[in-house]
Amino acid sequence: MSDSENSAKLQNPTEFKTTTNRQSKRLPIFLGIALVVFATVPLARWYVFETDHQLANLFGMGIAFLGCLIVYIGFWNRFATNIVRKFLFLVSPIAIVIVGLSFFEFVGFTGETLPVFRRKARGKELQLSDAVSIREKNISPFESTQFLGSDRNGVIQNNEFSVSWNEHLPPVVWKIPIGAGWSSFAVSHGLAITLEQIDDQESLTAFELTTGKVAWRHKTPGRHTQAFGGLGPRSTPTIHGETVFAQTALGIVSCVELETGKLVWQQDLLKLAGIDQETSEKAILWGRSGSPLVFDDQVVVPFGGKTGDNGTRSLISFDLKSGQRRWSEGDQQIAYASPVLLTLCGVRQIVSINEDSATGHNPLDGKTLWSTPWPSKSNADACSSQPVALDDRRLLLGKGYSQGSKLIELIYNGTKEENEYDVEFWKVDTLWSSNRVMKTKFTSATAYHGLFYGLSDGVLECIDPKDGTRVWKGKRYGHGQSIIVNGHILVISEDGRVVLVPATDAGQGREIAGIQALEGITWNVPTVAGPYLLIRNAEFAACLISDKGEGHDAGTVSQ
Repeated sequence: MSDSENSAKLQNPTEFKTTTNRQSKRLPIFLGIALVVFATVPLARWYVFETDHQLANLFGMGIAFLGCLIVYIGFWNRFATNIVRKFLFLVSPIAIVIVGLSFFEFVGFTGETLPVFRRKARGKELQLSDAVSIREKNISPFESTQFLGSDRNGVIQNNEFSVSWNEHLPPVVWKIPIGAGWSSFAVSHGLAITLEQIDDQESLTAFELTTGKVAWRHKTPGRHTQAFGGLGPRSTPTIHGETVFAQTALGIVSCVELETGKLVWQQDLLKLAGIDQETSEKAILWGRSGSPLVFDDQVVVPFGGKTGDNGTRSLISFDLKSGQRRWSEGDQQIAYASPVLLTLCGVRQIVSINEDSATGHNPLDGKTLWSTPWPSKSNADACSSQPVALDDRRLLLGKGYSQGSKLIELIYNGTKEENEYDVEFWKVDTLWSSNRVMKTKFTSATAYHGLFYGLSDGVLECIDPKDGTRVWKGKRYGHGQSIIVNGHILVISEDGRVVLVPATDAGQGREIAGIQALEGITWNVPTVAGPYLLIRNAEFAACLISDKGEGHDAGTVSQ
């Protein structure tokens, strides 16, 4: 017992004993309240989970923290009876955190805002290779030229790619460390091209498809990072003929030669919009993610400007060869999807997902044809999902953060003699809307044989476009990605596992087979080019081969 306690006891023993007894009796009360609070965590998560997994986790962690705080206050009230003990109570949590961080490192947050830690590596850290290899020109005919495949819709028919994973799993051809970022690969001429963060530069990097060796790098100064969104570029390069187009997370749009990486032209979207990085990221918190849309003789990307600005900022077009600005249109702030060229109601148009709407645009001058509300905040509960065309009239719009999906139908009331790009002839009807299905937070749904497939809040599901009802519900893969390959759903889970699931009613979401191909948080879209499957995350990139030959040993990994 301390001197102060002895003194208090000697001066007034009755009062001291009463105070001590009162403190002792309070502790079980505090612990009982904390036990009740902890018991509500699973109930609270269950109640919110169906609405939004992120919200459920935040709610659960908040209640758990409250319970821990009550326990802490209870023990403080009972035992922190002098200045020494109070000091120990204050520094103990800090000491525990310091000791924990000496053994574990913080990796980031999952798509459901759960923190991820791992043991610190005690060996030599993996280093990125700066060596440039000597390669032969046009050594491979296999292609996947843009985001979500060459058709930009996540549906791939590829006779070279085997889906018989139940007979033999695809082996890993190469696996290498890579700079941070959520970019995917575009493939052509034997090169697999992606964006990665290297120190304070965003690098457009070309790897040899079959070896993983660096063919060239084109680096642009810039660094975007955000606690929940991570570090590095977000968009996927687009290959068009002999050139590559890319956008960094800070809005630098570049055109380079495919074979050499030599710069052809470059534009800075922030300078064109008259804003700086701080202003841009206040409105576009998670980094610019739009993959360049290339068609005819122009390149179109989301523009972005000041919030509340009366100028045009939804889309901007550049001349394919010179990089000169052609047009900029739309009065909506940008989101995180990529523009797509579709033919709807017989009319060719650009469809854009914006911060607060989905819009259709005349590809010749960018003028808005139609618009439908699609609530979102690009500095909070943002929209990242692509519009998905079911046919030439109906589009599925999807989003996370408990918003779900809605199916819209476009109606064109004009005639052949009238201007098909006249806004007064266009109308949008909402066929159905549901906050219970296709909650596609980081991913996009795919349309295949009259049904929609995708990861809804991390769970694989199939829905009927007629009314938005769920046909089947599969396994949980976290906030990974999914595409359709040869009638099968290829899923890469948030923890780096790759699986195949039949895209049929009969399959009901049951896996054929899978392989743990990467480690760490994986939000990047997979790429299929011929028999090759390219995957990556913010730490590693890997190439698997799924050909139609004999079986392979999937356990062999090269680094």
